[in-house]
Amino acid sequence: MRDKSGFAVSSYALFELPLSEAIDRLIADGWTAIEIMCEDGHAELLDWSKERLTQLQQKGVDYGISWSIHAPISGCNLAAEAGAVREQTLDTMKRCLEIASFLHSTHVVMHAGEIADRLDHTERARGGENVSRAVQLLLPEVSHGSTVLTLENVPPYPKLFGWDVGDLLEVCKAVDSRQLGLTYDVGHAHLIRHGYALEALEQALPYLSALHISDNRGKADEHLAVGEGTIPFAEIWPLLARNGFAGSWVIETRQLPSAGVSVERIGSQR
Repeated sequence: MRDKSGFAVSSYALFELPLSEAIDRLIADGWTAIEIMCEDGHAELLDWSKERLTQLQQKGVDYGISWSIHAPISGCNLAAEAGAVREQTLDTMKRCLEIASFLHSTHVVMHAGEIADRLDHTERARGGENVSRAVQLLLPEVSHGSTVLTLENVPPYPKLFGWDVGDLLEVCKAVDSRQLGLTYDVGHAHLIRHGYALEALEQALPYLSALHISDNRGKADEHLAVGEGTIPFAEIWPLLARNGFAGSWVIETRQLPSAGVSVERIGSQR
């Protein structure tokens, strides 16, 4: 079995387990970097007491675990106009960043949210402005540490903002902070059209902090093991190597065995 130390794994692979059990299982499986996805049952992290968070922090020390956090998707919308949804989103994101800082996390992943029409340029521009303002309010939460707030490109689903990497790049440029970057989801980009995964990765490189890695066949976000879909990884790995990418490689498969298979195949391809 190939060494997993150069990779992180998302707790998404064990969503069927309570978070504490999932973390123990991932550690037992040899992972030394874990991204906690605060969605479905694993959103319980946001409600953990200081005592439980301290125990988790100590577990990280004891086992040499590097943490990152994927902020909630459901009910959160950084692109929202002023109002209750926006205030609730900011409160939730601040809680994520508080926990991330406490755990000395490498990064926090956030989705930019929703707009009325994902293809309308005016709506996208307004959404980008709202996200930029929200990020500027959140960055002070991590300004005293090394945790990076990252925006993730999303699938091309109705109303989602951030499927076009160019829109996220505009946010990064507007905010202009070393603690704001991108998490590039290769699988999401592959759903846009053939060739976009490589094309958009080239655009993202200047702000790239982390990768989300899984495979699919270009029709649905299947979260398969690398090599089981049609993503052109043989072209992606050399591009990253040429540009000296040194951020987080997060395996985000639907099943834990698929994460191990992905590490094996990436190791043999790079």
